Amino acid sequence: MTYQAEISRANPTCFLFLVDHSTSMNEPIMGTPGNPKKSEFVAEALNRVLQSLVVSASKDLDIRQYYQIGVIGYGSEIKSILSCADEETHLAWIDEVYRNPIRIEDRIRKEPDGAGGFIEANVKFPVWVEPFARGHTPMRQVFEEAYSILSRWVEEHPESYPPTVINLTDGQSNDGKVTDAAEALRSLSTNDGNVLLITLHTSSHPFDRPVLYPSSIEQMPDFSSRSMFTMSSPLPENLRHAAEDLLGLEIAADARGIVYNADIAGIVQGLEIGTRPANLV
Repeated sequence: MTYQAEISRANPTCFLFLVDHSTSMNEPIMGTPGNPKKSEFVAEALNRVLQSLVVSASKDLDIRQYYQIGVIGYGSEIKSILSCADEETHLAWIDEVYRNPIRIEDRIRKEPDGAGGFIEANVKFPVWVEPFARGHTPMRQVFEEAYSILSRWVEEHPESYPPTVINLTDGQSNDGKVTDAAEALRSLSTNDGNVLLITLHTSSHPFDRPVLYPSSIEQMPDFSSRSMFTMSSPLPENLRHAAEDLLGLEIAADARGIVYNADIAGIVQGLEIGTRPANLV
């Protein structure tokens, strides 16, 4: 059975986030207070999940090198957008991520006061990723870039939990046969299983029906969504159980790792589920 390798400093894992920077990411998420732009919300959600990964790697006042992280933006150009990433590998260890935010913001957060009410607390919020939107959607090319990054990684870490690629997008590729590039990316493997490709798709339309971890292509509403279904990996048992626990839903054993037409909560939950491998030691 695969996807059970222990994650440790000797055998880390890798998370590679692919962030759609196409012009359409400037469109607002309608029906949400403030109607934030999709690019703004994706950046916010990604900063939150990077902070969560820092916390999960924290042991005894130390940030342990359990994960390597990459963030690749794709739109008018394809480039690493994590400032501390190595120029050659485009990856950074999680402790380097912790030490190198672009800035740290002061924010106000409401917290329970223990008497049924709330109090406002000042909190520090690290920012590693900024919103950006310009250009088309070269998804095939970014999958090819991910293949280049991770082909080296799996060769160097053959006993590790396989890398997880999370593609955050609002549309379909417009640069050729993306399914072939996705299949090649998913074919990379360690001894514990193949690279996981998870798709998190968001929409500007408030009445689009979300589709959460479908098990059949017939559940997808149109050609674009069916293509994304085909590209996405089957959901391993550990992530399927994480999805069931978080969403309170029964997820089919043959479900795919895709959330389509997600609202803000769906993107946050999808990131949390996709970055929750088991067996940290």
